[in-house]
Amino acid sequence: MTGKAERRRWIFGTVTPALLLLVVVAYLPILYAVFLSFLHKTAFSPEISWVGLKNYLWLLAEADMWASLLYSLVFTVGSVLVQVIGGLTLALLLNRSFRGQGAARSLVILPYLLPTIVIGLVFKWLLNQDYGVINQVLLDTGLVKMPINFFGGIHTAMYSVIATTGWQYASFCALMLLARLQAINPKLYEAAKVSGAGPIRCFLDVTLPNLKTTLFLVALLRGIWMFNKFDLIYIITGGGPLRATETLPIYAFRLAFEDFDFGLAAATCTLMFIVLAIGSVVYFKLFDPSKEVEVGR
Repeated sequence: MTGKAERRRWIFGTVTPALLLLVVVAYLPILYAVFLSFLHKTAFSPEISWVGLKNYLWLLAEADMWASLLYSLVFTVGSVLVQVIGGLTLALLLNRSFRGQGAARSLVILPYLLPTIVIGLVFKWLLNQDYGVINQVLLDTGLVKMPINFFGGIHTAMYSVIATTGWQYASFCALMLLARLQAINPKLYEAAKVSGAGPIRCFLDVTLPNLKTTLFLVALLRGIWMFNKFDLIYIITGGGPLRATETLPIYAFRLAFEDFDFGLAAATCTLMFIVLAIGSVVYFKLFDPSKEVEVGR
């Protein structure tokens, strides 16, 4: 009995500090943000008043908020597709045996390790309309007659930001998928080849079914992170031009630190959380990992 009591005290003593840290660092700020969304609070007035759902009703009637939500969805879906397709391609290449395989795998993770500000500034230079390397190559090869304003054009800025984000985070997807690829039983490929399956058939019948659950998990994680993405977009375009890349995080930042309305900014962040929660529930309803059967078990 004494041993059990000591074990409980030991568990309580080791777990409690971590739980307290989690509550203070994570949950209390979330609760404060939700509470703040029901208040009228600005930077230039010490008065704080309860407004209930007025902040939410104002946002739901605001065209800029709906435009930002649309841009967030476009950015999220586009960047996740680029990352997953690029990561899958890299994983398939790195899963093959070739000289320098270890060095290649080390280099693939490099974009994910670089600071976001470095990537943002480098791509702003590479894709610059006046002196960017990419535009110079396109002009020299005759692919374009005029320089392309990648980050400054209304119709090109979002695609350019998506491509930049995809380049940075495709390596994360590649590592996740490569780990799963190496866990596939080689006998499955041997059996498929004996049955007359070619490379494409092997990919569709063996590789893809084994990667299905991992692909769904990677897409969910990247989708959540991309929907909340702020830093890279802000560094490259600041939400411009003409708010063409103003996603919900950028919109919330503008409400808080340009309009100085913290209540509206908190309401925007709460709406983002609600959208992600609904999206996650729908995602797990459509793609339930518990129903997936691992091929080759």
